[in-house]
Amino acid sequence: MKRNYALITFIIILASACSSPKSESEKQTTTSNEWELQIVDSIQVDYLADVREGIFNDGVGIIKDIMSTTLVKFDTTGKILAKKEYTKEGPGNVKSLETLLMHENVIFGTSSFYNIYKFDSNLEPIGTLEMPFMGEARGGAYNRRNIAAWNNKLLLWYPGREGISPYIDHFYRDYPLLELYDLATNTAKAAVRTPPTSQYSTNNFFNRPSINFTIENDSLYLTFSNEAQVHIYAMGDSIQWVRSMGFSPTDFKLIPGQKSEVTYSQSMQMHEARINGIYSDQNHIVIAYQGGIDGNTFVNNNLKERENFHRYPEFRNDYLKIYQYGFGWSNEMIIPSKVKLILNIESVDKPFYALRNDEYIGEEQDYMTFYKLQLVEK
Repeated sequence: MKRNYALITFIIILASACSSPKSESEKQTTTSNEWELQIVDSIQVDYLADVREGIFNDGVGIIKDIMSTTLVKFDTTGKILAKKEYTKEGPGNVKSLETLLMHENVIFGTSSFYNIYKFDSNLEPIGTLEMPFMGEARGGAYNRRNIAAWNNKLLLWYPGREGISPYIDHFYRDYPLLELYDLATNTAKAAVRTPPTSQYSTNNFFNRPSINFTIENDSLYLTFSNEAQVHIYAMGDSIQWVRSMGFSPTDFKLIPGQKSEVTYSQSMQMHEARINGIYSDQNHIVIAYQGGIDGNTFVNNNLKERENFHRYPEFRNDYLKIYQYGFGWSNEMIIPSKVKLILNIESVDKPFYALRNDEYIGEEQDYMTFYKLQLVEK
């Protein structure tokens, strides 16, 4: 009962914060809600790999080498604490490892097909959680935030229930989006529907999104990658939509909705805006997103060709924006183009780490550099 009361109180506070913003004079007496992003240091990790997945919690980072199915664990000085390459066959095999989650001294790793992998703090495999059906997702965006722990359960993106593919027309409109896996009973059930405020609840077609989410204060905050909204749900035995809020980006280039499926040819005429991650602490939501590249720039610079993919940061801006309870959204902060991959943002008060884009800055090294970044309230 206490938890339900706290949840209702939180939702009321959040709703009134958005519908009745404080005056400028009131805000200035408490907080400016103006932030800046600073690079305060960097660390080097003595390992070189194609890294597109990683996390960082409680002073420890874990990255995945996509070429060799290797996990590397390191600390805030760059010291490698553990490294493990996994076989793809036989005992302890690991296949199609995707998103990582650290929770209560266990590292969970999702996969597209069947298992949720478990690793100990030394990266040794310690078993799997078997999903009740074969997954239907086949790759997609990297470093998504699509698994979270709540109340001895895991909420995760794992489409495929009843053999339904996420690539069919209007999947996001017609079917549950996520699975809620109970760690006590080793059972899973479908959860979370697209809310009526989303463009994906309509009959129009858009580019297929990726899903990112975070859970804080018994609330789920979920985004579709090419939609400038955050959808808020109340966690419980059934996960219920409460409301949605836009974050009003000034730069968010999209292919408009249309009456027929977006073709590959259309998607190769521009580079769409995308939400790359959503993070949270007790009082804030942080959105990381990129503004996209308009059609003329994309075509004139031949950016659809693989050899030019590394040039995207030349023509695209990436951003952070913070929602502060009681004050609304902050200013947009530009993420420097030399930042390639944010591992995590645990709190706006704590530094966080991001992989440097060596290809963009034109440096070849035999190690990886991670920037130490800090959000600073003005």
